This record gives sequence, structure tokens and C-alpha cells, in this order.
Amino acid sequence: MRKQQEKIVSFTREDFRRFTDAETFERIGDVTTIVEFLDSIHKFGDAPAIGKTDGTVATFNELYADVLKVCSVLTGKGVERRTNVGLVCGNNYSFAVASLGIMAYGCVATLLPAHLDDKTLYGCSKKYDLTAVVYEDSLTEKMTLIQTATQLVTLPISEIFAEKKVDGSLLCKDLKPDDNACIIMTGGTTGRSKGAVLSHTALMAGMLNGCFAMNRLYGRAYYCLIPLTHVFGFIRNLLTSLYTGSVIYFNTDKRLMFEELQKYKPDCLVIVPALAELFLNLAKAYGLGFLGGKLDMIVCGAANVPPYLLNEWFKLGVLFGAGYGLTEFANMVSGNVEGNCKSAESVGMLYPEQEAKIVNGELWLRGRNMMKGYYAEPEENAHAFEDGWFKTGDLARFDDDNYLYIIGRLKDVIVLPNGENVSPAYVEAKINELNYIQDSLVYESKNSFGATILKCEVVLRQSVVKALGIEQDKLQEYVQAGIDKVNANLLDYERVSELVIRDKDFDRSPSMKIIRPRKMY
Repeated sequence: MRKQQEKIVSFTREDFRRFTDAETFERIGDVTTIVEFLDSIHKFGDAPAIGKTDGTVATFNELYADVLKVCSVLTGKGVERRTNVGLVCGNNYSFAVASLGIMAYGCVATLLPAHLDDKTLYGCSKKYDLTAVVYEDSLTEKMTLIQTATQLVTLPISEIFAEKKVDGSLLCKDLKPDDNACIIMTGGTTGRSKGAVLSHTALMAGMLNGCFAMNRLYGRAYYCLIPLTHVFGFIRNLLTSLYTGSVIYFNTDKRLMFEELQKYKPDCLVIVPALAELFLNLAKAYGLGFLGGKLDMIVCGAANVPPYLLNEWFKLGVLFGAGYGLTEFANMVSGNVEGNCKSAESVGMLYPEQEAKIVNGELWLRGRNMMKGYYAEPEENAHAFEDGWFKTGDLARFDDDNYLYIIGRLKDVIVLPNGENVSPAYVEAKINELNYIQDSLVYESKNSFGATILKCEVVLRQSVVKALGIEQDKLQEYVQAGIDKVNANLLDYERVSELVIRDKDFDRSPSMKIIRPRKMY
């Protein structure tokens, strides 16, 4: 494992000025609570804000009024401020209204994925000490257990929209930046999802980080494909789009995705690498018109982003920004976006008001966008924090210009019998630089003599393989030659000894990360 000298790295807001025109940079401003956020976006008035499922588009004025209705209903139900309120809803206008309203009322929006079953939702209501649950009407059946087994206030979203009272005085005007704003579930990559508690200032800092280094920031059109219960979808897709006076449309049905893309004509997509790969292949085959014809910017994250994607999207005239984020840091930690593309392998510069250092190869962070902790997880918190720093569990390095590179996960490090440590993600990243490799998985295995080796499974990028004209019976040999070239630039103990070409994709998490088995033999 490559190690790094311990030094503190940080950037200021001024460091990002050179990547954005002066007028746009000055408009970004600063907000520290959700109420300040709402006051800011209310100024966009009758501009389109959010597409609805009925085909209409809510203006910023309508959104603001509907958020006030949430406050009215919560008041009428006797829900106490600064308590945790669950939200169970799909990706739609209702989610936006309810999440903003819960926080603006002064409660803590606890974002619960709509796919959870009734027993899990009941368990969450207990774990997160909920006082109320707001839910989409189509999910009424899932609420039965909570309604019969608890004393919680259960509130269908239809009741919010039926409310007549719109009263700005019900906004929680005494919110403080350090007050809890929301609880967002982590991806559960360590085997169990946890609830990260984000303060208002952390949430707003994460939202503002999505604004930096984009020349055309305001008045964009977004199309949302990431769950809003995921930190990437909620903060970078929803909140940043609203703050910049942009309009956002939601995918209502995966079967309608391409029809909706051509209907809404988004110019900016916030997506995971697997979708970026799919859209790239379609854009190459049918042109950008297949994706609506206006696309000029992609923000990609939530999983490792292969350099191939960045390079190929640039060829099509689409600016492709890869970054690095954590639920625990309100998603946005670093970005490699417009005008700031130093290296396809880098995840860019740290966004402002954060500090980072490398301790024994691991990335430690602290800053304004850091979570307050995992809810009701004292042991996890004790392990995650040290002297005010959050230990990310990610192996990383900085180059001489303080650009960040993620090498792998500390928990995934393979300790070989000779005592050497190997980061499989580091080796995979090198293999994925081969343009015909779509994805790879490196793991510890045994050869026929019982010796420990590194084995690699790969999924090929079929469009590239086809263009290369490689015959099927020569495919293994061709790919092996590429692996040999990669091996030549690795340390002896990092080299892959066995190659398997897969005929189907890897098992993946909801955020499209490969599910890495602990042992493969």
C-alpha cells in the first residue's frame, strides 16, 4: 500500500473563482439554514422549478406556498419542532415539498427509502425516535403497522396539498446553523446502513459545493434519475438545482426514461457511472438528440468513475465532472468539473471550508459540511471520529498540486501471506484505464498449487471490442496482453496472475457499486 506524508490540505472559495465567470461566482452567495435557502429560491418567482407527475411544472412561488402548507399541517397535528419526522416517498414533487417543509418547520427530515417494507419502516420509526411520518398516498398499506403499533402522527401527502392555510410565520425563524436538518441513510457498504445526522449548515455547505466551477450554473434543466433518499440525489440533484433557479424533472418510470429525456431536454445530468456508460453508448449510436439534444454537462459520482467516460464524453462536446463525496460530508467533498479537469484519474480539488490529511494511507476530513454523527450509534461514532477528524475509510493520496486521488477502501485491503498490503481498487483503476475494460474486480484467490494469487474478473466494453474487430477466439489473449502491460507498471505483489472474462455484469448495490465478496475461494 502506498503511503503519504501527513499534511493538511484545504482550499478557499477564492481558489474556485478562476473556473467560473465573475458574475456567476458572485451570485453563489451563502446560506446556512433551510429557511434562508427558501427565502433565496423564492426570489425566482414564477420561473419553473419542479416537474410534476401530472405533466405540469410547479413554479418557485408554488413550491414556496406548498412548503408553507407542510408547516401548517404539522402545526395542526401538534408535531413538536426539533423532533425527527420520517418521510417515505418516491422521486417526485411531493418529496421535494415534504422534505423542505419538514426542515423549514424546524423538524429533522428523516429520509426513508420508499422500497422499505412495513416491518423495516416500523423498525426505523423506533430507531430514529420519530414523532411523525409523512408518506406518499400510494404507500398507505405500508403504514398500517406503524399506525397500529405506535402513537405516531401519520400524515398522507394528499392532506398537505389539501391544506388551505399558507402562513409564512410558521417557518422556524429561530433555526440555528448547527441545528439538525436531516438524517440520510448511508449506503451500508459495511454491511449495515446507518443514519448520518446533517446540520443545516452542513446541508447548505454541501449544496453550495455543487455550485463551484460551473460556468453556466443558473437556469439549467435537470433530469433526476438518482433516488432522493440518496445523498447525491437529494443534495447535488435537488437542492443545488433549486438554489440555482434551475428546473428539475423526475423520472417516473424507467421504461419511460428515453421518452422523458426527449420531452424534457435536460442540459445537465447528475448520474452514476453505470448510467453514464449506458447514455454514452446510446449517444454514440444515435447522437445526443436521443438524450434530448441539449445535454452539455454531466456530474458523475456515487461510485468509481473510469477515465474512459470522461474522455469519451468530452469528444462529444459534453463536459464531464467526476467527483468524490460521502453521506457523512453532505455528499460534496471534491470535484473535477468544468475548467478544472487536471487528470481523468483525479477526483479534483477539495471544495471550500474543508480540511483533509492522509494518515497511514487513509483520508481524514473535517469541515463545515461534516455530519454531527450517526444517529444513536455511539460505538460507530467512537470509531469514526478522532480529535475532530472523520476517518473516511478511503485510501487516498494528494499530488503536488493537492489534487485528490482515491485509491481504494481500507476495509478491502488484501493482506498477502508475505505481509504486503494490496488495495484491489488501486489495481482495478489501472486495469479500467484499458478502454475495452468496462469494469473489473480484483480479489485474493489460490492457484492450482495452493499458492495465494490475485485474480481479476472483467466486464468488457462491447462497443470498443466490436470496433477493434477482435475475433472471439482471440479475445482472451488480447485482454491478457493488456493485463500484462498493466502488470508491468505495478509492484510485484500487486500483479494479477489470473484473468476471467465475464459474460454478465457484477452484482451491484443500489448506488451501482460492485458488491465485493470478502473471500472468493
